Amino acid sequence: MGSELYGLTASGERVIDGSREMPQSNGYFDLQTLLDLSDNRITDLSLLTQEDIKQINFDIYREVKNPDEETAHEYSVDVRDARRKSREVLSAKRWKLDRILREFPRTEPITSQCAHWVASLVSFHLFPDANHRTAMIALYRLALANEVVGEDHRWPGDKTEIGKAVLLSKFHRHLSPERNFERLWRRDTLYWHWFQYFESLLFGVEYPALNHHSEKALRKKLQRVRDE
Repeated sequence: MGSELYGLTASGERVIDGSREMPQSNGYFDLQTLLDLSDNRITDLSLLTQEDIKQINFDIYREVKNPDEETAHEYSVDVRDARRKSREVLSAKRWKLDRILREFPRTEPITSQCAHWVASLVSFHLFPDANHRTAMIALYRLALANEVVGEDHRWPGDKTEIGKAVLLSKFHRHLSPERNFERLWRRDTLYWHWFQYFESLLFGVEYPALNHHSEKALRKKLQRVRDE
């Protein structure tokens, strides 16, 4: 069992003390009046379970380890006993994935939703490896099912773009405070990195950081902060 921690926002405090009035209907907040959900966004997560996310990661691991499959990807499991490696890959805490799915910010704009999703899964580092790949594959399923993108979309970006984005993500994750469920959807530098990436991927907004660094330079930069 995991701990369930929640925080009351400043807006929520104003509602409780009566200084902010909220439209209500039959004793409940009238969400139809409060929220504008006319823009495309992810609102239906029913097709994705925590087991699906774990299976995505396991499929990546199995593909990399299959001698008959040609892949440029790697998957590292820090376990000496080969018989325990599969078990380690599947050992992600179900309650953590369940809570991320259950509390997904369905009312946020799509760019924020995507940034929150990747930043959260990457921050918790629930799998031994391929956390970024797992997050992007699962997010694509959600975006496709909610008609945010079509099957012809260039998701997750070209090889160079996503490669640099992942390196920058690892850099920001290393420097960010440890994420916890009390502030699950916080907007730290890791979140803003992915926000800008998805602004570029979905809407063509330029993300200068992808052009100002070579992949080689980013790898050196990441190694330096890891060595400190």
